[in-house]
This record gives sequence, structure tokens and C-alpha cells, in this order.
Amino acid sequence: MIWIGLLIILCLLFFLVLSIHVYRLNQFKKNKAISNLAVADCLPQISSNPIVKRDLWLKKIIQNSHSVVSFWGNNVDVFAYRFKLRQPLDDKQVKQLQQELDQLLQTYAKQRHIISPVTDTPLLVSDCWVEDRQYLQLEVAVVVNQATYAYVRDIDRADQ
Repeated sequence: MIWIGLLIILCLLFFLVLSIHVYRLNQFKKNKAISNLAVADCLPQISSNPIVKRDLWLKKIIQNSHSVVSFWGNNVDVFAYRFKLRQPLDDKQVKQLQQELDQLLQTYAKQRHIISPVTDTPLLVSDCWVEDRQYLQLEVAVVVNQATYAYVRDIDRADQ
């Protein structure tokens, strides 16, 4: 009789863990779509856009995006993008581009009623840099959970 009770408890635990995993996977996919659409909408609006135009197509952005989850942990909803530059950017220009994109992402989030339970800025550029003088690397955070918020704070501290 005790074995039947233990078996039932184990089955319930298995289904609980499975449902949590499925829920998290669905949230991750949803947040990745939010990030992709936000980047596709906001990047072309940058005033002095240095990115090669063909890299700004939604299909190209979706194919280009990937998660930083494998390195930082399962609940971090930060997505990385790489864009070819028409001309090299200096550090000041990269900082300006990041600030402008942050503003556009905040406006995008407000217009689409994207909210976060942990911060006032649910979409933001968590990191931005130039690689090999010809590629712009962006990381966009969808800050809807504590793990992503902690990641963004850690990146901010590392930059200071």
C-alpha cells in the first residue's frame, strides 16, 4: 500500500516538473518573439542608422537572433543579435546608438502594453559593442522575471 502512495506522489511530482518546464519554454518562445519584433521595429528608426539595410529585414533578424541562456541560465530572457555595419563606429557612436535604441524600445513597450513585474523598463539593450570593426553586437533583454533583471544589473555593474 505504501508503494502505491509513493508511486502516486512521484507521478504528481513528475507532472508538476513537466508542466513548469512546458510553461517556461512557452514563456521563452513568447519573449523571443517579442524581442525579435521589437528589434525589427525599432532598429530602422535609429536616426543615423549605420547597419546594412538587408540585415534589418524581419526574416533576417529572426534567423540572426539567439539566446544567451546557454551561458547565463535558464530563466534569463536576453537575446543576442549581430548586424553588419556600413562603416566602423567609435565607442561614442556605439553608446549613442544604444541610448537611442533603448528609448525606442521603451516607446515600443508602452505602445504595445508590454509590462514587467520587476522593473519599469521591460525591454532594453543590456549590452552593445562592435566586433572586428564591422559587426554591431546587441543584446536585448525582455525583463519579465527576476533572473533577467539580475542579469541586466550584473551587466550594468560590469560596464561601470
